[in-house]
Amino acid sequence: MSGGVDSSLSAALLLESGRDCTGVTLDLGRGDSEAVSIAAAAAVCEHLGIEHRVVDLAAEFREAVVDATAAAYARGLTPNPCVICNVLIKFGMLFDLAASAGADLATGHYVRRVGEGAQSRLAMAADPTKDQSYFMYRLTPDVLAGLTFPLGELTKVEVRALAAARGIDAMHTAESQDACFLGAGGYPALVQSLYPDACARGSVVTADGTVIGTHDGICRFTVGQRKGLGIASTEPLYVTRIDAAANTIMVGPYNDLERRTLTASDAVWSGGEGIVECDVKVRYNSPTVPARVSHVGSGLHIELAVPVFGAAPGQSAVCYRGDTVIGGGFIGEDL
Repeated sequence: MSGGVDSSLSAALLLESGRDCTGVTLDLGRGDSEAVSIAAAAAVCEHLGIEHRVVDLAAEFREAVVDATAAAYARGLTPNPCVICNVLIKFGMLFDLAASAGADLATGHYVRRVGEGAQSRLAMAADPTKDQSYFMYRLTPDVLAGLTFPLGELTKVEVRALAAARGIDAMHTAESQDACFLGAGGYPALVQSLYPDACARGSVVTADGTVIGTHDGICRFTVGQRKGLGIASTEPLYVTRIDAAANTIMVGPYNDLERRTLTASDAVWSGGEGIVECDVKVRYNSPTVPARVSHVGSGLHIELAVPVFGAAPGQSAVCYRGDTVIGGGFIGEDL
């Protein structure tokens, strides 16, 4: 329980269904915001009449998520820390703790589980505007079998109405709009503190290697970005590639961002052998596009039926058959 309305309502709905519940809040070492979340979750648990526990995973979160995120940015990638946190922390370490206590784990995520046991699969939520399956695609059937998602069939509007009817609508904390561990300086400040060389000035170049300006650190940029370049041009310029070794940012017109093929590494896959027709999403806020995907070794080869623009190395390419996740992996640097 994060202290938010989603996990709070999830606990209330499980109680009403006859389940025994204990509210668990993770202490991830995030300072004052953590204290607010813990206090809010404790208040909701008291309101519901259930036990509240705090589990300290601050050191593990720092190493597996925060430090790893900074390291990826220093390499010129654009990681998604929520993907890593979900598989290693929330549905990794916390899941193991619940299983060791003989309990299932329930969360307020907007996803659905379809199937049972070894056939368990992750599916999109009923509310497409809140669906979080993109961030959770790496969950395996053995983990999914022990998970419950009470909000998967509900919309956010319905969740707020149900929470209000139970007196918990005004008890929750605000929803996070960015990575939960970032301070006022965002990702650049985090990277600066651990990898200062990644925030050093360098050259901005075109595709033919011509230097047209300078940048104030690769940590401040991602593929597809337009703002912050500070370069006068007769046409809009976008970041098309980041070369951490050379400390350069390559820029070009929007059409240079077009990609019709992608590779994805460290893949999870349940889509079958050979060439599989499915839909692929390359960013959380982007629509899915039809594709032909092959599982090759530990990676995926993806041929897109329509081009995507601004696919960033380090982000995830997630594959769907209908509304069910069949796999995904981390977009490669060989764009």
